[in-house]
Amino acid sequence: MKATTILAFLFLICAALPLYAADINDLTWTTTGGKVTIPDCDEAASGALVIPETIEGKPVTSIGDYAFASCTNLTSITIPAGVTSIGNAAFWNCTSLTSVIIPESVTSIGYWAFWNCSSLTSITLPNSITSIGDSVFRGCTSLTSVTISTG
Repeated sequence: MKATTILAFLFLICAALPLYAADINDLTWTTTGGKVTIPDCDEAASGALVIPETIEGKPVTSIGDYAFASCTNLTSITIPAGVTSIGNAAFWNCTSLTSVIIPESVTSIGYWAFWNCSSLTSITLPNSITSIGDSVFRGCTSLTSVTISTG
């Protein structure tokens, strides 16, 4: 009986684990003028995602509107150097997102970009940002620290 209980417990733990970690295969991208934009991500993507600096040899330069909207299982996202813009509602409703690394190359963040990222606790905005849309952190109920670099 004890062995059956242990096996059932292990099965429940394994069933709760994500099936895969997020990677480039979870992303959709478009190329215009030799530059890559990420317009979409598979909502089933989970865990930490590091967006590559290049895709098919071309630089990733923007995160599109609603690109990661409702990717509720992503826990962290690293945006590569070279990205200059983060679109409107790009990370809307990413409720498990606790960390986003934004590089110095980003100059604009669209409205509602992090709306309802309820697990996001802190974020640092680089010096390079010249434009931030309305309600960027609306619904970020765990957010306790926003660091804005000098500039």
